[in-house]
Amino acid sequence: MLIPIISLLALVLAIVIGFWKNINVGLIAIVFAFILGVYVGGISESTIMGYWPIKLFITTFGITLLFSIAKLNGTLEKISKTIIYQSHGKKVLIPIIFYILAVVIASVGPGNISTSALLLPIGLVIGHRTKISALMMSTLIILGSIAGGLSPLAPNGIVALDLAASNGVGDLGLKIYIVNVISMTIFSTIIFVVLGGLKLRGDRVEISKAGKFDRHQIYTLTTIFILVLWVILGGVNVGFAAFTLSAILLIMKAADQNEAIANVPWSTLLLICGTAVLINVISDLGGVDLLTDFLSSLMNKSTAVPIMATLSGVMSIFSSAVGVVMPTLIPTTVALSADLGSVVSPAALTITIAVASHIVTMSPFSTMGALALASSPKTVDKKALFKNLFITAFASLLFIALFLGVLVAVGWIS
Repeated sequence: MLIPIISLLALVLAIVIGFWKNINVGLIAIVFAFILGVYVGGISESTIMGYWPIKLFITTFGITLLFSIAKLNGTLEKISKTIIYQSHGKKVLIPIIFYILAVVIASVGPGNISTSALLLPIGLVIGHRTKISALMMSTLIILGSIAGGLSPLAPNGIVALDLAASNGVGDLGLKIYIVNVISMTIFSTIIFVVLGGLKLRGDRVEISKAGKFDRHQIYTLTTIFILVLWVILGGVNVGFAAFTLSAILLIMKAADQNEAIANVPWSTLLLICGTAVLINVISDLGGVDLLTDFLSSLMNKSTAVPIMATLSGVMSIFSSAVGVVMPTLIPTTVALSADLGSVVSPAALTITIAVASHIVTMSPFSTMGALALASSPKTVDKKALFKNLFITAFASLLFIALFLGVLVAVGWIS
């Protein structure tokens, strides 16, 4: 019993140290995995090295490299401005278009953080100029990015599906993505109405037309379409497809190679993969089984999903959904479902963890909430925005716990 407890405390300590000292949790996790595995659990160094998720690394690296090129040569920004122009100056359409745009862009590959990083500076400036609430623009862009971020083509969606498959939950296909999009869209609609979106009807502003796509941007746009078709119709691994298309774009000088590689989110890759190594060691030492037993003691058919959603959301407010929450909790779902007499399926619990851990990431303690604060114009009250983003994160947690509980109760998630 002592070793499983120590292993779980190591994960908590890694998160606390990372948060306190602002050090990548993945880096600390690798150190703890080595110390725990070799000196506590007697696991060989070669075995621990084998826990590095190479498939996940290649997939995530490939897709982020491709969209690093698309961001550097202005393709993503040009797409955004072209679509925003379609509002024809109608204020009520601007936040809605930004939401839809964020969903689409995040879904085809860049993921939630990259999409938010692209759209927040544009959206908040336009919102400020047109006197649209900074909180509304921030939350709709972030929620749209989150909605698309669990697509099977996006890094976080890839992680969720990989964790589900590797831990015996099975192939969830588009289930996580569909439930996530529905959840984020409903909550975004609530935010839009509560923050006065309907009052914008009838107001108009001037929106400038975007320029034409240049040669390199056309090449990049074409490769994105090829990527989507190749993965959906050809069944090729999205990482290898993205690597191939990235290489072609770099040969065609669509972006500077060194800049493109430098703009890959290496810190996020280290976080995801380093934590995965520690989670595997914890599993070997019995920590995951211990956590499963503890969770099952708190749950029954009616409370399983709300409790799991609340736990996932609270953890995610102060840590990483993709690097910490999903890798920690998804491995518990099969055993947890069995302990509960299969009244709630592993798939339902996995979907709950994935969706609930992401919806709260407009929190200013999370990357996207912090991006919203950093991207807002100087005249915006940053303290008020900080407070309101934090309140909205907790409101989203209450919403998702209730909403997913209802979906499972009526059999829409099984």
